[in-house]
Amino acid sequence: MNQQALVISVRLLDDHYHGNGTWPPSPFRLYQALVAAAFTGRTASDAEAVALRWLEQLPPPVVLSPTYQQSALTTYYVPRNGADAQQGNLAAAAKKRDAKLVKPWLFDGLQPLHYVWFFAEHAGEAQTLTELSERLYQLGRGVDMAFAWAEQLSADHAQQIIIQHAGPVFRPTPQGVSNTLDCPSPSRSLDSLLTRYQGQLKRLRKGEFHKPPLPIFQPTGYNCPSSLLLFDIQNQHGDVAAQPLTVAAQFTKRLVELASNRLKAHFPEHAERYLAGIGANDADKALRIRVIPLPSIGHQHTNPDIRRVLVEVPADCPLQLADVEWAFAGWPLEFDPETGEIHPNTPVLVKANDRKMLEHYGISGQKASRIWRTVTPVALPLGKSFTAHFGGERLLKQSQLHYAARQALRHCGITAPVQILRIQSEPFDSTGTLAHDFAFQRFDRARLYHLELAFTEPMTGPLVIGDGRYLGLGVMRPAAEENRSAMRFNINLGNRPTVQSRAAFLQAVRRALMSLDRQLFGQVSRLISGHETDGSAARSGNHRHIFLATDDNDGDGLLDCLLVVAPSGADRNAQSSNGDRERFETVVSRLTNVRAGALGIIGLQLQDNLANPDDPLLGSAKCWKSISNYRPTRCPKTLDQADDAIRVDVINECLRRGLPEPKVEVLNIHQGRKGGIKAQLRLSFAVAVNGPLLLGKDSHEGGGLFGAD
Repeated sequence: MNQQALVISVRLLDDHYHGNGTWPPSPFRLYQALVAAAFTGRTASDAEAVALRWLEQLPPPVVLSPTYQQSALTTYYVPRNGADAQQGNLAAAAKKRDAKLVKPWLFDGLQPLHYVWFFAEHAGEAQTLTELSERLYQLGRGVDMAFAWAEQLSADHAQQIIIQHAGPVFRPTPQGVSNTLDCPSPSRSLDSLLTRYQGQLKRLRKGEFHKPPLPIFQPTGYNCPSSLLLFDIQNQHGDVAAQPLTVAAQFTKRLVELASNRLKAHFPEHAERYLAGIGANDADKALRIRVIPLPSIGHQHTNPDIRRVLVEVPADCPLQLADVEWAFAGWPLEFDPETGEIHPNTPVLVKANDRKMLEHYGISGQKASRIWRTVTPVALPLGKSFTAHFGGERLLKQSQLHYAARQALRHCGITAPVQILRIQSEPFDSTGTLAHDFAFQRFDRARLYHLELAFTEPMTGPLVIGDGRYLGLGVMRPAAEENRSAMRFNINLGNRPTVQSRAAFLQAVRRALMSLDRQLFGQVSRLISGHETDGSAARSGNHRHIFLATDDNDGDGLLDCLLVVAPSGADRNAQSSNGDRERFETVVSRLTNVRAGALGIIGLQLQDNLANPDDPLLGSAKCWKSISNYRPTRCPKTLDQADDAIRVDVINECLRRGLPEPKVEVLNIHQGRKGGIKAQLRLSFAVAVNGPLLLGKDSHEGGGLFGAD
């Protein structure tokens, strides 16, 4: 049978969507738009009516969406439709206004939405819908103008489009109930829409308004959470039969083989495809069952042997949950094939009653976390040309490892922005094991590494990544988050501001951060704005608001990077509350672009790894040299006194900021038109100090920035 797919792509004319409900616009919303297009200005043809009835019979589609977020709530005041109450006085009626709350969805307007329906064989109805799609003119409310196009493709071609899609993918999970989108209801939706239209025409009858009948649709689960089966590993006597941590892959492989053999007798195709992975393709990844060994963690002295196994069953997996549980629970994992005798210490899986251990893996009640670390190492997708020698110099460069780690995340369908903080062979816990000790069959020691990741948005578990994710490798756990005191952004190449426009750019950055602060928390804080609640400038002298700085790294006259520094990052004596640290992390990490007036829209990319010791702004050094001019906190009375006065001022400023006393070399001094003094300096400390160094009167606005010399 030659399976086909109908792909309808919709492009909204704006990057805002005002339709009711959740994102993305539901398949029923698209169906309504197609019905409206068919009946615009005339009656739909017989072929179009047949095609629409055919479409409502198909299973729910896969929806491909651009990246999105919901905007802050905005209030508009619109005139009432009350001219009659004002005796036809339109001017008086216009003064009567009602509040209208609007909270549209924001998305990349250059990327279309794709709706992918699959069906058995080539159908003429699909060609009719392809032609009808070209008449679509809106999706959502009247302000959501749109246009569409459609293609009839082979199922394999459509699956490749889904796999290669860079944004979120919404898959139907008919048995799920937590996340729903409205879909056409077979044999009912088109008739209900026509009946509703006729009811709209006759709302006013005998001086009374009558509500038209509601349309009929079918709420369908999309991207619903997987079902999780937790088992204890016990022996025949009911005692714990823990397995060594380093045999995670071998033990998981044995579990999968045994469960697959049990299911094969009843579901031969599904057991091999969705449990053992035999014959599975890229499209089956989202449907495959994962067996995840759970080492015991939670305390620094806990022996991390494997005492539990988690089986993750996707909501839309063709294998039923009860059958999967039957395949794993209560069966001995080893026995003598000749006598059938079960050894007393042979482990079996017993359904667990206590699920508290799941909280240590970010599951079942644990709040979402940004920082994640591996418990079992990740098998990175490295080619045969990559080699590493353990015990000697590692030939793999960090950049190559970072690329492979990002590929591993992409292969797992993780599209959320993430920073790769550390890649190493050593475990993150004192009770852990070196990555290469987990080597097994195709997962040779050169591919195995422990990873630490930092996501922009908090994530929940289970989180398992890498090529060994179906065999117990790449299991991750949340880690306590250390709030960053400085974030470095690379300025995108497309529109870098000039060095001369530094001040205007930094002002625009602060406005962008204030806007994010208001959207996320409802009001702008002193931490971001630098102003008190009464609007006055913060002048406590305690540096309780953020510092901004920017630099031209390569000397081409264009700014390359942006620093946003928390008060404690620039002033070591500053005391920040937990709320301020969390607010800094939440607001600043979401900065992606800056609308800078005449400078245009400037894109930013949060730097992956801030732990680079060679970073001239954030690294560690004894000698530091001015990047931007230093303005003293107290100006000397005359230019003749400036040299000594600046030295004293810099030393006092360093001591106030919790830095050691430096040896100050004044490289040059410049006096402005109004008598202001600016200087270029070199600071030498007796011990290495960590960046960033932002000192002086205008350090919050990018002045007094130093780089490692």
